[in-house]
Amino acid sequence: MKAVPACHWILPFLICCVVSLDSLRSDEAASRFDALVLQLDHPRFHQRVSASEKLLLAGLGRSGNINPEVTSALARGVQHQSLELRVAAQRLIEELTLRYQQQQLELLVNVQVPMQDIDLPGWQDFARTVGSDRVSRRFFEQLVRRHSDVLHACFVENTEGPKTPTALYDPWKLPSRNDLDWALLLFMEIKQFEFHKLACNWRLMTALSNSAMGPDPETHPVIFKRLIEAWLGQQSDPAAIRDCLLVTMRYGCYSTALELCERAWANQQASPSTQVTALLVGNALGAIGLRSQAVKRMSDDRTALVWQTLGSKPTRIRTQVADVARVILLHQNGLDPRSAGFHDLKADRRLIFRDHSLGFSDQKSREKSWAICDKLIANDAGVVAPVEPIAAPSVLRVEQD
Repeated sequence: MKAVPACHWILPFLICCVVSLDSLRSDEAASRFDALVLQLDHPRFHQRVSASEKLLLAGLGRSGNINPEVTSALARGVQHQSLELRVAAQRLIEELTLRYQQQQLELLVNVQVPMQDIDLPGWQDFARTVGSDRVSRRFFEQLVRRHSDVLHACFVENTEGPKTPTALYDPWKLPSRNDLDWALLLFMEIKQFEFHKLACNWRLMTALSNSAMGPDPETHPVIFKRLIEAWLGQQSDPAAIRDCLLVTMRYGCYSTALELCERAWANQQASPSTQVTALLVGNALGAIGLRSQAVKRMSDDRTALVWQTLGSKPTRIRTQVADVARVILLHQNGLDPRSAGFHDLKADRRLIFRDHSLGFSDQKSREKSWAICDKLIANDAGVVAPVEPIAAPSVLRVEQD
């Protein structure tokens, strides 16, 4: 009979021995942790305290990772018939989770630690949406400390994608000062849209575009700018362009605003109010090709807005697209529109002019003003005075601060 070389059977034998030894050690460790868990309702106080300390020490260990054998033993303890043991085991599980979270938060605020090495529910998605720089890390730390349960429920327990907690965070009822709640709402909306293509959330849109609602633009401006830009990038409803433009100007999303202006100008079916807002935003930001877009709309007599004035003799001011087009051309040439008959003109700190104040109460006044405007525009057609765009806050400067 042919002899089998020793090396052919010694190596498998050694492997089996190592595996068996590891399994034995694992069983022994599990048995030891189970024994410690059973001491959590020991009659002697110091014995219970000693068992708790040993389980906590072994639960995290030197590696910093949660020991699954300890958590498994504690999970079995939660099912024990002893009430005191069940309560103690649950408390230790929560304590281990809290300590692990605190350890991860310390890694989070250290910009030297790569974003992928941080184990916090929702962090990887947040970093991909908002960034992983110091500003984003500090903000997410606050978000975890306030909403760790919600983040865990959305990103760990829910396997079908995060759901927006609309019952808790109604955009029309959420106070502007609750910046962490607003950030969570926006973040959840962005992630929900990635899993389910939904229609525009008009309650959120109106809250963000209304100066009396939505998060305060002066609080965490960099974070909200990034969140809102990501959310606006998901909006595809043409009917929402005007509101999107108002949102971009409120939260300093100027690049997105210029892109929306181009979309509005390219869409011949865009509503009059959308065309008017796009012209005003383009004028405020110094959009390229704005003058040609305004010239194209000098014959657009569609009414965009109607404004009811107050006083002893209230009147209705109707603003047409052509009215705003002329105001833009006058402003581009460095001329005051009031000198051409726009006597109801009012200033706006974001759009330079308030859209509803650029119209007329009757057609006779409009035609008279247009005659003056067209003459001024024609005289200055060859010399266009440079107009400084609206003072746009530097995003880079804010981030560095």
